[in-house]
Amino acid sequence: MAKLTPRMKNWLEGLGAHIGTATKKGFPTTIVVESAKVEGDNTVKFQLSNAQVEQIKQNISENPQVAIGPGGLGCIRAAYQFKGAAKLEGNTLMVEVREIYCTKPGPEAALRLDTLPYESVLKFESTRWKDAGPPK
Repeated sequence: MAKLTPRMKNWLEGLGAHIGTATKKGFPTTIVVESAKVEGDNTVKFQLSNAQVEQIKQNISENPQVAIGPGGLGCIRAAYQFKGAAKLEGNTLMVEVREIYCTKPGPEAALRLDTLPYESVLKFESTRWKDAGPPK
């Protein structure tokens, strides 16, 4: 099971995300959501507009797998990609994150972080990213 770190949670909650969905045949749709709420170790909830729900509703019903990238500056400074299973409950998109990848350029690109021990992921973050911290 993937476990989001406090840094990952803060980036998602502070800057939202780009959420990629696809039909069963692989036709993609991406929406941008301004904020998120993380519950527990790996559940992310996004409050969507009616238009966003209409954009992805068919995709989610055919294929619940989604990809998430932190939004805004997060895509550059929080170089993560999250993948998981999603479901719609009204206008809330709930995603159970099952995979976490590093998208930082270089030899670590595409490193799957959720397969590492949690303490190793925390150490990885603290040695790779020296920023002022995600938004509060």
